[in-house]
Amino acid sequence: MEDLVQFAQKVISSISQILPFPISLSDKDGVIIGSTIPERIGTVHPPSKEVLKKNTYVVFDENKIKNMENVLPGIAVPLTFDNKTIGVLGIIGPPNEVKPYAQLIKKSVELMWQETIYKQSENLRMQTYETFVQYILFEETPDPVKIKEFCHTFQIQDYKKRFCILIDIGNTGLIEERMRRENIKRQLLEHTCKAFECDTDALCAFLYTEKIVLLKPLSNEKDFLHELKQFEIQAKKLINTFETMSISDIRISAGNWRSRLGEVNHSYREAEKILSFGKISKIKSGIYSYYNWESLLSMLPHYLHDQFQDDVSIRLKPLMENTSFPELARTFVEYCHSNMNISKAAKKLFIHRNTLIYRLQKIEALTSLDTKSFGDSVILYLAIRTVKSKQKSS
Repeated sequence: MEDLVQFAQKVISSISQILPFPISLSDKDGVIIGSTIPERIGTVHPPSKEVLKKNTYVVFDENKIKNMENVLPGIAVPLTFDNKTIGVLGIIGPPNEVKPYAQLIKKSVELMWQETIYKQSENLRMQTYETFVQYILFEETPDPVKIKEFCHTFQIQDYKKRFCILIDIGNTGLIEERMRRENIKRQLLEHTCKAFECDTDALCAFLYTEKIVLLKPLSNEKDFLHELKQFEIQAKKLINTFETMSISDIRISAGNWRSRLGEVNHSYREAEKILSFGKISKIKSGIYSYYNWESLLSMLPHYLHDQFQDDVSIRLKPLMENTSFPELARTFVEYCHSNMNISKAAKKLFIHRNTLIYRLQKIEALTSLDTKSFGDSVILYLAIRTVKSKQKSS
């Protein structure tokens, strides 16, 4: 059994630290797969077959082993797991001295083996879970039969409204190293579910080393707005928790709801899209959703028709080609953010009020737009945001 071979040396290393006698482990074919006497590893231990056949303790004293090859004095005991004998433990030394340790060491090794199998089983279950979550999110049209099988295996409802929450935890190399060293993967998933108050129908898994996805269920459509209201509070709570674990470059986004698992990939794409916009726009909170007006405003220029963008760009070409465009654009955007209040905008820009008025008049001269007009200002604002967004993307 390959698993037993990989497990043997780990057991030998652990047990040898607390036991004053040499030990060995043999597989069900009698081959020594682990030993405190390295040269014995890989050799055949004939008495192991006797132990396996009798399925009980067998004592080997000096008299019994004098005509046996590769057999040392001591006691050999069968190792069982799940009602099956999987190998033999040998404790080497005078039988009367090693016998008191036999039962204790046997139980210790069997418990270690049980723990190893449990961990492997849990890891396999997690890998299966992650693979399926990736499948339903990345596959254009997921197979309903596969979804049904998965839901049955993991006791999850398919026909339930869900929306996607995407968590980007930043530096891949650092996180990957910590996952190997500290085994924090499960902790991060548990903290995510706790922060967003998930029930048993939620799906939470790693998509990549740096991204966690949560498919959170909804009782009904009306719940979604309530969930989005709570989303920012819960996301901040998760960010604070992750920061205590020295994970600081965190961004979190949410997509819209979908009616079943086979359609939730659309919600994932929306979450991915708004996350990308949030990064490009450098929204300070690191939390993005369609409920957040700042997020929507940063996305708006990207939803304008290409032809419209081209037409506006031609019309505003004198402004955009002017050497002062970066300064004028920054001034006008802050003017809009200040509700077109000249005094407020000048204060935020740390310039004199007359300097701001001069810049606005220069924009009007270059564009023939009236910066005091709400309609004209909307067009110019969107045009500037579109240009800046394209510059950040390139």
